This record gives sequence, structure tokens and C-alpha cells, in this order.
Amino acid sequence: MAFRVRVEALREALARVLPIVPSRSLYPITQNVLLYQSGESLELRATDLEVNIRTVLSVVPEDGDAIRLAIQPKPLIDLLKGFGEDEVLSVSQRDSTLRLTSAYGDYEFGGIPAEEFPAFPTIDNIGGVTFPISLLDEVVSQTAFAASKDDARIALTGIYFDFQETHTNFVATDAHTLVRLKREDIRLGEAPKLLLPVRALQSLQQALRGFPAGDILTLYPTEGQALFHHPILDMVCRLIDARYPDYQSVIPQKPPYTARISTEAFRRALRRLMVFSDRTSNLIRMAFEGNTLTLSAEDPMQNRSGKETLPCEYEGPDFKIAFRGSVIGGVIDHLQASDFVMHMEAPGRAVVIEPDPQSPPSEALFLAMPLIM
Repeated sequence: MAFRVRVEALREALARVLPIVPSRSLYPITQNVLLYQSGESLELRATDLEVNIRTVLSVVPEDGDAIRLAIQPKPLIDLLKGFGEDEVLSVSQRDSTLRLTSAYGDYEFGGIPAEEFPAFPTIDNIGGVTFPISLLDEVVSQTAFAASKDDARIALTGIYFDFQETHTNFVATDAHTLVRLKREDIRLGEAPKLLLPVRALQSLQQALRGFPAGDILTLYPTEGQALFHHPILDMVCRLIDARYPDYQSVIPQKPPYTARISTEAFRRALRRLMVFSDRTSNLIRMAFEGNTLTLSAEDPMQNRSGKETLPCEYEGPDFKIAFRGSVIGGVIDHLQASDFVMHMEAPGRAVVIEPDPQSPPSEALFLAMPLIM
């Protein structure tokens, strides 16, 4: 049976699955989106063979064969952009051709039979954990920046879901920066640990954009893959097959030197001083003397230098440390508090940075590796 559908509804559904469609692939079928009609329901499905996503929307059935065809999505989306949001299309299928009829004319797209499209993976929906979409946004926004972009270090390219009896830690690191986001309201102690690709989680985040932040997602973790379920959207992705490092062992315990600093004042000063940092080292120096922090940067090759002082609350003897501007800046840009606290142990040891105040039920911890001066 064919169907009628509002242009905006179809366009929104296509936009949900489009991030998964690869621009290049050894398997041409994956560059298509499957349209699969069952009565008043139309399922749209996309896959890159690592991540699978599907969404459903309601349609009005019409006489004719059910639509079951895979087509390239971009030409269809470009066509839909030419219509008003409330306009209605009649959609039908003849052999491997999708036909759309509007008030203005008829349009045809060649497609591939549905039988050639990869099947959607099946997962036993047992032992899941539920949380609002807003939590997924928080996890991805707070941790993804710290994951490695280097595919040669595959274990560091994902976000680690470390389920415990009393809480869950969401962790990402590239060995220079580490983020641990702790949530005591998410518990699933019997679940396997999950190492999920950043791209999959960002695609899911994008697919859910526009949904109410309080809508509930259910995560069903299994060995080898994970399913995220929403009433109108499912995503299944393969886990990264690699052992995650023991992140807890690298977090210093109670470093002796502590400084509390204004987040916005530090961010603005860092942005100004980055103009003067050497392009190769990207070095930013920090010197604590009493309750004063001095930030400095220089580029001898260009004969440029800059220095600023900021008030802080510092506990400990005079202390000097240095960071790549991109490392410390990446952390500061993801702090969601008026102040932050730095816990320091030695100029060459990892520094713990925490927002102050924290935002329960979330507890964020950042680790930044300094440069040896």
C-alpha cells in the first residue's frame, strides 16, 4: 500500500537517520536509507555496518503496494526542502522506483530492493537502564572532546560506560586529558562495561535533537553491542573491541597544592595569551605565588610575549607548572561552574581539575597532563 505523508514529518525522520549514512563505503547499499512501510507506520533505517539506526513515523495508507525500498537520502531531502512544511506528498512504488506526487508535479527516484538492505540487529531487551535524553547530552558534551582521534589507539577513541553497584562512571581520555563524569542516579552493577564509539553517541545525540529533554531512553548493554531505545527511535552499535586502561589508577589521591580560580576570568585570560604562545609547543606557563596566579606565553621566533595576573585562593608554597594551551583550554571550555579547583602534586604530574560547585547528581573530574618546562 502506498501512503500520504506531511513533508516536514518525512524530512525530520530522514534527518534522524542521516548521520549514520557513510559518505564513502565499500558497500554501496549502506549509502542508502531503507523505507519500510507496514500499514500506518513507516520505518526508516540506516547503517554503516557498525552502527544501525531506525525511526518510525505515522503515515496515511493509500491503495497500492507497501513501500519497501532503499534509496539515496540526499536527493530526497533536497527535494523536500523545496516544499512548505505542511504540504502533503503521495508516495508509491513501482518495481524499484519510488514515486512522489505533490500539488506541483511528479518525481521519481531509483532504488534498491529492501531484501538487499542489511537486517537490523536483534538484542534481548533484558536488564536495561533508563535515563532522560538530557543525560545523554551531558555525557557526550562533557566527555567526547577528551577521546582520542587517533585510530591507532583504538581503545582511547570511545566513551567508557563503567557501571557500578552504586553509580556509573562515564570516561574518556586521549592520554593527555581525562574526563570522569560520575552519576550516582545511574546504576547497573551486573551490566558489562561498554566502550562505545564517540561517533555513534554523537549521531544518537543528533538524532534525538528536538525531542523533549525529559524523554526517556533505555540502554540495553550486552557483550559486543548496545541498544539505545526510544519509542520512535532505536540505535544499535558495536562496542569497540579493546581493553580500556585502568583510568582510576592514574587519578592522584589528594595532591598537596590546591588553587581555586574563576572559570570565566581564566578562560578569557587564556584566550588572550594563546595569541602569544609558540605554535609548536603551544606552551602556557602558570606560576602560583600567594593568592596570585601569573599566566604567561611567548613565541621567541616571532618576538611576541604576554603575561597576565589573576587573583586565586591558593594553598601551598610557590609553585610553577605549564600546559599546552589546547589541553588546559579544552578542559576549561567544558567546566560548567563559576569557579574551578586545581589539585597539583608536582610540575610533571597529572593535575586534577574539578568544577566548583559541582552539579549533583553529576560529579565531574578532569585530569590534565602538564608539559615539563
